[in-house]
Amino acid sequence: MLSLPSQLNFFNITINTFGIFIFLGFLFLAFIVWKEGKKDGFDEERLFDILLTASFLSVLFSRVFYAFGNSITASAFFNQVIKIWTVGFDPLGALIGFLLPVLIFSKLWKWSFYRIADIFSMGFALAFSIVTLGFVGLQANFNFLFAFACWIFVFALLSKIRGNKFRSGYGFCLFLLLNAGLGWYFFGAGEYLIFYVSLVTLGFIVFLFRWRIANVSTTSRFIK
Repeated sequence: MLSLPSQLNFFNITINTFGIFIFLGFLFLAFIVWKEGKKDGFDEERLFDILLTASFLSVLFSRVFYAFGNSITASAFFNQVIKIWTVGFDPLGALIGFLLPVLIFSKLWKWSFYRIADIFSMGFALAFSIVTLGFVGLQANFNFLFAFACWIFVFALLSKIRGNKFRSGYGFCLFLLLNAGLGWYFFGAGEYLIFYVSLVTLGFIVFLFRWRIANVSTTSRFIK
């Protein structure tokens, strides 16, 4: 079966083919963040400040976590962190690096972290669907067409939840849990087991916290 080359050359410039799919995924992520954030009345420039800062720290933390597990000397560690164009990615580091600035900026600007997290969850669901197409093209692995359909379904489901005005945070919770399951199914456990466990744990913590808040609010209204 035919597959795309891993690298493309344009005017003596070498471009990583999979990087093109990641870039397209980022563009779709940015569009959803802009569209949904504007719908909710958030300042668009500040949303993009969060997106760019979180994306940068996500890459940085991912490289740092990866370097910790794969470097013996200090010089090797710093080389692993700095050379972001080389192979090396830790999803748990990427998750922590992305969530930290979202949490900090949300507190700083007195925004709801859960509403912002719901918006980014929608964007990432669509972005991941685009990235999976890269596996189809590069590896000629058509099982990832099913992965594409699954993440499109996640995107549609999260859109439905936001459209029905569920309490904020439930979409984020569902996104974490579904991604743990889909990641396990399509990429296997192996070295990502801790990451999947972290997703499930965080998902249940968010759910229990938001469910408790909802019950307290309902009880307070009933007593009154």
